[in-house]
Amino acid sequence: WRRLGVFTRRGNASARAIAPRPSSRTRSEPLVPFQSPQPPGHSLGDRNITVREDKAPTKSAPSKSGGNRGSTLGDTPAAEGCRCYVGNLAWETTEDSLIAHCSQVGTVVQSEVARQPGGRSKGWGLVDYESPEAATAAIAQLHNSELQGRSIIVRLERAGGANKSGGVNAGRPEASSGLQIVVRNLPWSTTSEDLRQVFQQVGNVVKADAVCHADTGRSKGWGTVLFETREQAQAAIQGFNGVELEHRPMQIKLDRYD
Repeated sequence: WRRLGVFTRRGNASARAIAPRPSSRTRSEPLVPFQSPQPPGHSLGDRNITVREDKAPTKSAPSKSGGNRGSTLGDTPAAEGCRCYVGNLAWETTEDSLIAHCSQVGTVVQSEVARQPGGRSKGWGLVDYESPEAATAAIAQLHNSELQGRSIIVRLERAGGANKSGGVNAGRPEASSGLQIVVRNLPWSTTSEDLRQVFQQVGNVVKADAVCHADTGRSKGWGTVLFETREQAQAAIQGFNGVELEHRPMQIKLDRYD
């Protein structure tokens, strides 16, 4: 960081401005803290510069390619008990549609849909609520609700990704055998036999289940696969987590409750 002299001449700039990139070139959007508000509009060298108050966005800003300009919400701490993870999102789900859906149970402060570098959705997002009570209501009322044709997963997001409450396993003691995996973000068309065919590449599949709604028979977008050994289950996680199945990247974790 280094001080911008143009700002210290116009007012009391408390510190500095330009953050260098790894290539040693400076970014074009420096931040300058002042002790009092300053009027915008000035020239620096041969360029007219724009000065505005720095405000946190309510949703991530898309780039021209459709992606995010880096993580604006995932790297920012939330108030305790106020942030929810929302998974199994449709490709077309945006921050606006996510906010609209999640606002049914409480005030949403901000949201972000996770995206790949090219702008394509990763199928999950984060939502910050105004209060822990609103986040709890979201888990209770919106988990397994339908958003743009997909049954979404809603759970409390904790620092480091720890999930201390929420979801269908809330209050249930962990008792993993290490043999079963949970596969999320599956296409609607995925059947139990499809899961078996995919994962038998890494070991002997004892049982594979694509989970469906009991009343309609419609897929919930996730399933479980049981292997003969723990080594096979770990091989499945390492080999297939993030791999696309019919254009959707699978999210695979060890089942902590089997």
